[in-house]
Amino acid sequence: MVRRILRYGGLALGGVVAIAILFAAVFTLRLYGSLPQTEGTMQLAGLEDEVQIIRDRHAVPHIFATGDHDLYYALGVAHAQDRLWQMEITRRAIRGRLSEVIGAAALDTDIWYRTMGLGPASDTAVSNLPADVQAALQAYADGVNAVIEAPGFIPPPEYQILMFNPEPWTAGDTVTVYKAIALDLFGNAFSEPRLNTLVDHLGEERAREFMGRYPDAAPRSLTMADIGLEPRPATAPEEDAPIPTRGINDDARGGSNNWVLSGAMTASGHPILANDPHLALRAPAIWYLARLTTPEGSVVGVTLPGTPFVTLGRNDRIAWGFTNTGPDVGDLQAITRDEIVDQREELIRVRFGNDVTITRQATDRGPVLDPAHFDYAIPEGADYLALQWMLDEPDDTTPGVGMRILRGGGWDDFVAALEGFVAPQQSMVFAAVDGDIGLYAPARIPVRDETGVWVDTIPFDELPHTRNPQRGFVATANNKIVPDDYPHYLTSEWYGVSRITRIYEGIEARSDHTMASMAELQYDTVSTVARAILPALVEAEPDSEAGRIALSLIADWDADMAIDIPQPLIFSAWMRELAPAFYDDELGELAPEWIGYRQQFMQDILTGDLQHWCDDIDTDEAETCQQLLGPALDRAMAVLSETQSGRIADWRWGDAHYARHAHTPFSAFPVLDGIFTINTPIPGDGSTVNVAHHRWTEPGYSVFHGASYRALYDLGDLDASQFMITTGQSGNVMSRHYDDLAPLWGRGEYIEIRADWTPEQSPDGARVLRLQPAEE
Repeated sequence: MVRRILRYGGLALGGVVAIAILFAAVFTLRLYGSLPQTEGTMQLAGLEDEVQIIRDRHAVPHIFATGDHDLYYALGVAHAQDRLWQMEITRRAIRGRLSEVIGAAALDTDIWYRTMGLGPASDTAVSNLPADVQAALQAYADGVNAVIEAPGFIPPPEYQILMFNPEPWTAGDTVTVYKAIALDLFGNAFSEPRLNTLVDHLGEERAREFMGRYPDAAPRSLTMADIGLEPRPATAPEEDAPIPTRGINDDARGGSNNWVLSGAMTASGHPILANDPHLALRAPAIWYLARLTTPEGSVVGVTLPGTPFVTLGRNDRIAWGFTNTGPDVGDLQAITRDEIVDQREELIRVRFGNDVTITRQATDRGPVLDPAHFDYAIPEGADYLALQWMLDEPDDTTPGVGMRILRGGGWDDFVAALEGFVAPQQSMVFAAVDGDIGLYAPARIPVRDETGVWVDTIPFDELPHTRNPQRGFVATANNKIVPDDYPHYLTSEWYGVSRITRIYEGIEARSDHTMASMAELQYDTVSTVARAILPALVEAEPDSEAGRIALSLIADWDADMAIDIPQPLIFSAWMRELAPAFYDDELGELAPEWIGYRQQFMQDILTGDLQHWCDDIDTDEAETCQQLLGPALDRAMAVLSETQSGRIADWRWGDAHYARHAHTPFSAFPVLDGIFTINTPIPGDGSTVNVAHHRWTEPGYSVFHGASYRALYDLGDLDASQFMITTGQSGNVMSRHYDDLAPLWGRGEYIEIRADWTPEQSPDGARVLRLQPAEE
């Protein structure tokens, strides 16, 4: 990390006087002083017995405690040591308190979060949690605060650069972390006004075409026999369902892959479960690996810093993994001021600027969006728009579900744990050492009447689920998980068509799967979208020499978005030029708002019955799709030639396509960006199983959204399970573990986190930290 500091900091220091250099040296030493104690002994108040935190060579903590209280306390210690800034920035964001430390640049963000009221909702939710869950959250908070309040504590570099100290952690702060991940996966409510504008412009039929369809041939994860319900017309039939607001199989959205195979489909005869949740790429990684062990057993997997439970992982008997179901659980509703039932002043403190006071209003259904801060058209006869959603439910017991899952011993325990899950709906796959596999998608999902009013929620036992399906596996990838005759409306926003198609191909290709074959599928980079449209693309007639060379390379391509070949780069640049040629004329002034891959739409134009989009409505002639292909390729090659050098055949996707793990907030600051941001070459694109989304609205192909965690669980030998996160275990930029896992993640590699050793059998190179109760 010294090289990282000198490489970027040295440029800024050139020509500065010696005293400034001395100051920088002293400051750097203090930054190093923020690295945590990971060996020896710490005397901490609030512990009931000694705990050992043994960090392996990847800095994964193996926590050994005699009981649950000390286990959660010790995880709080580990999180505070390694991820305190991540926890800080999350709670401040949800509570609308970023401007206090960052200044006016964060004011709009704070106004948004204060309006939503998730901070107070988090505090309210704590008091409604079961007593044992409250105790776990408090034990965890005590562990975090033991680190913050320890004599000689030096906070992580971000606090020092921004010159403030952390406040004590609370149980309510832990709930804000759960709210943050739920918000990240929230549905379509805020996109509804934009879609309405599109429908007004295009008409409903064209808007449906543009937003894409869920193909008839695409997999549905469950059957009505799986769910155990009688088929009957859905509350909102498919043809009458709302138009998707963000597009089927479209650009980056909170998604994931998971699947579970029964022993009938594996070489070992035991289930294998795979999971890779797709989220925004961050530095540090969103997840934190850990092993938690008491005399009752071990739990291994990933935790969310700020929370005391393993979110995704396995214990000694079961394994579980999530993907986002993506239900429609939010509506913007037109209201009059008579419907407002609560109004209060909110003071937002602004560092280096003037404090701002806003008026927060709410109806009995949710927050009111002040037109002064939310630019939405208000229907005639209404005074405001208000949001109805599930994220501010006072009886939200979602934070305690993780505690129930990790104690489970089988399917019945797993399902019972999920009854308290409110939001966000997740398609949860399950496997057990006894051979059971299954899926449940729990959440509180509204049932609407014909006017859109929320009148009920879907009964828990009618939510999508299956146990030991006849096909021998269940897989999801944010695709449509329910059959067309499922009786309840969940959403029209199903996506991930390309990923689920490729996953089904991989699973159904054989019946003797191994951990190796599952790893290969999880890192698969073949684009089914590219594969489907290549026959149409090769009919292009480019005019330029570069275009003709590119076409010859594309003609021999197998649609693998591999890191070390030029075709993925050529294809991506081509799509970027071709897509607007299809829809810019129809969209007119709305076009800049809808720039994107639009995978299903593109596929239907080039291989289906939407060729009419190729005709330019601004000309008298009837243009064909084939006429647009060559010029788009010529334009793409002209753009690429400005950034790529050498022979076209020697270009490499990985030279332009890399994961950018952004730090909040320092990736937005010159010099600090180079120190805190982590870049990793990565294959794939937004359509591959190994998903890697780049922004269509920005130059280049840097990836901002991908697999935040990869895991494979072997139910025949749980200690052979495989794990990987995106960057490293430490959130401290001075640590060698800040980015040491990033190259492994980029190459699709894994690590083991075995639970078959005791503190007396610590692996070579392990660092042992003993936490002991402080003497009263």
